Amino acid sequence: MDIPLYFFLAYKDLDRLSPGSEDTTLEVLDKIERDNISNVLDIGCGVGQSTILLANYFEDATVEAIDLFKHYLTVLDENIKENNLHDRVFTYEMDMRDLDFANEEFDLVFCESSIEIIGFKEGLKEWRRLLKPNGYMVVSDVSWISKPSAESKKFWKNTYDDVDTIENKISQINDEGFRFIDYVIVSKNDWKDYYNKLEMNLNELKTDKSAKNFVGQLKKEIKVYRQNSDDYSYVFYIMKRC
Repeated sequence: MDIPLYFFLAYKDLDRLSPGSEDTTLEVLDKIERDNISNVLDIGCGVGQSTILLANYFEDATVEAIDLFKHYLTVLDENIKENNLHDRVFTYEMDMRDLDFANEEFDLVFCESSIEIIGFKEGLKEWRRLLKPNGYMVVSDVSWISKPSAESKKFWKNTYDDVDTIENKISQINDEGFRFIDYVIVSKNDWKDYYNKLEMNLNELKTDKSAKNFVGQLKKEIKVYRQNSDDYSYVFYIMKRC
């Protein structure tokens, strides 16, 4: 896949490629029975901030992380080495739509802010096979957290049509053969920190004519959120395979 340089420059030096924080992810992981986790899959790991966190949280577990972009996996590989985790954290360049892992291989499948690539219901359906019986799945997805404005609805209809209410997401989880456990809403502070850093990078790209449309789309995304921050957020959904 040929990715333009400005794409990577937009996210340069960002710890995360979407709104979130270590505190939020830890709040999510605290809802899982830690002693039962020995094999973890991190789907769409990006630069791997959560991959390292998963490895440190589940101290005896093997963590396998996949992403489509080798550029990000290289960053993660360096971080794995720096944290002396090379004996139990492994990375693979792989498409989340075609995961080359055995059925019932993992105790936990984790996907932060990237299930929208495949779609919420499709991701649950496709990835369920990877879980051992009673294994956990944790995914975060953009969800309505209050009645959305017309601006929010229009933006997300054109961006990601799977945005839905938390209640409807929970119904979809149950329909796909999971037992819903809990959810955690990504805080406004997480969004604020992420967009402030992203905006700084976008401002440095403003002279790049080839990046004009790309930068414009991201700036529109930032503007819509800042004007409608009560409408939606990423929401982590914690569930178990039935």
